Amino acid sequence: MMSLFPHIPGEPTGTPERRGTPMRPEGGRPFVVVSYGGGTDSTALLVEAHNRRMRPDLIVFADTGSERPHTYGYLKVMAEWCAKVGFPEILVARWHHKVNGFVPLHERCLERSQLPSKAYGHVGCTSKWKQGPLDALVREHADVLAAQVAGRRVERWLGYDATEGERYARMSGKPPPFVWRAPLYEWDISRSECKEIIAAAGLPQPGKSSCWMCPMMNKNEVDELAAQYPHLAALALEIERRAAGAGDLGIAERGLGLRIGVPWRAWLSRPPQERLFPVPVDEEDDADAMPCGCHD
Repeated sequence: MMSLFPHIPGEPTGTPERRGTPMRPEGGRPFVVVSYGGGTDSTALLVEAHNRRMRPDLIVFADTGSERPHTYGYLKVMAEWCAKVGFPEILVARWHHKVNGFVPLHERCLERSQLPSKAYGHVGCTSKWKQGPLDALVREHADVLAAQVAGRRVERWLGYDATEGERYARMSGKPPPFVWRAPLYEWDISRSECKEIIAAAGLPQPGKSSCWMCPMMNKNEVDELAAQYPHLAALALEIERRAAGAGDLGIAERGLGLRIGVPWRAWLSRPPQERLFPVPVDEEDDADAMPCGCHD
């Protein structure tokens, strides 16, 4: 069994109507796989499923090796909670290089003198490091295969809340063999209600999940990273520096600052007097938003 806690280094459009479909359809109980991202929505999904007396058969987490430290810490909290309520343990999926094995995403960026692919307008960090490993784990899992042989419907649940109609629509167009569901959306549960569900269960809030060098981090998050984990901020700046010497000048000029509009090195080197006050949330384009399309 993989270790849950790795080493932390130094498209349809429009909003569909919500469905009232029961989570246990006629024809027998489906085999349910929950993609857990370590963030607010997916945590609330697990808690609310328990509240509604629904037990998933499999819970999976995709680890890039470069998640923010608070996410790794929260996985321990949820591992204990799952054991307490009788949920299955959280299984970890990781992308493995065919020669070098598992290499954390940030180490891959350093080795190749590249930024995470989102900085170039691509989705490789999500598809290669998260979706691909999750799909492989689920597709090859013995219990999933047994359920399919038995003719059971295999559902994959994602933590999209009531505000994410467009993501729900895109998800709904995925082909078989799995049936993709977003129970929070179907139950009309908003992100603020997700936080209430977590609090009512006696759990701390998980915060947003993402890689610590994600180009979609906002200004306050970059500042928090530098204050709480200066060694990780230094590694992020080293990723920028190496990419600047090897890549497209236009991308290099922006570095990791896809969302904030300037390289992290420029943002973190601004005059001290400008760093005394946090950026207002209404200037952050929703500080709680999903960072880059990764499963929350």
